[in-house]
Amino acid sequence: MNRAMWEQLERHFGIESEPGKDLGKEAVMSIKGEDLIDVAAMSGFLAAYNQLIEGMDEGVAAAYFSSWFGSVIAALHYSISVYDTAPNFSLSNLEVQLIKEPGFTKVGFRVERKEAEQAPDDLAGRQRQQWLEHVLFHFYRNTAHPLMESLAQASSLNIGLLWGQLPTALNNYRERLQQSITDEAVLKQLEADERFVQALPSEWFGRSKNPFHVNVRYIPNPLDPEKQLALKNVCCLQFRRKNRSYCYTCPRLTRQQRAEWKI
Repeated sequence: MNRAMWEQLERHFGIESEPGKDLGKEAVMSIKGEDLIDVAAMSGFLAAYNQLIEGMDEGVAAAYFSSWFGSVIAALHYSISVYDTAPNFSLSNLEVQLIKEPGFTKVGFRVERKEAEQAPDDLAGRQRQQWLEHVLFHFYRNTAHPLMESLAQASSLNIGLLWGQLPTALNNYRERLQQSITDEAVLKQLEADERFVQALPSEWFGRSKNPFHVNVRYIPNPLDPEKQLALKNVCCLQFRRKNRSYCYTCPRLTRQQRAEWKI
């Protein structure tokens, strides 16, 4: 068991791995990941979540769920690049929780067993690529794809919008990691593996296009002219929550609307 890896997954991505550990937070609902493949169970989970975030319909909760699921995907990519290890994020090993934080409710993820697949020693070139294909195919076909399908059916939300939340989530984690990781070799490996994921066959995701093969667009940061803000890949539907509006980085907003939004 790679203790350091699990500690980093909790630190950077909020993936919990200790039974009964709640870090002082209140889990208002918990469900096994494999149960969420049942559309009725997913509908119940989304209804509970939607009530807590005051969404106009379950589509809002589904979009937010997908965004939070980005933490699992980012954790997998990080572990592969940094530790040459793929944690067991199968649905049968995941517990999904609604956790109340100060001012918001998040979807949290906990592994029931600290299981992981270590890459064979001395992998390089084509051998490492084959191992990557193996672990990524297993995750995207058997965990991410069925979860997204269930989310779409339970919420009646376009599945493309659900997949579309993930590039934004990964970009947010990427920016944080770039600020905390100083090893250039690790950063280069993260970038190389990210390009590898972007080139995976679209069929692995059940889509006509790989959902991670996107270009990140940037706009000026109104608070710091020397910096830029990344636009979200798709709308997160925040405007469909009670007393909420579009995000400043929503791709649906025009330049004029942002200018008015700032005033």
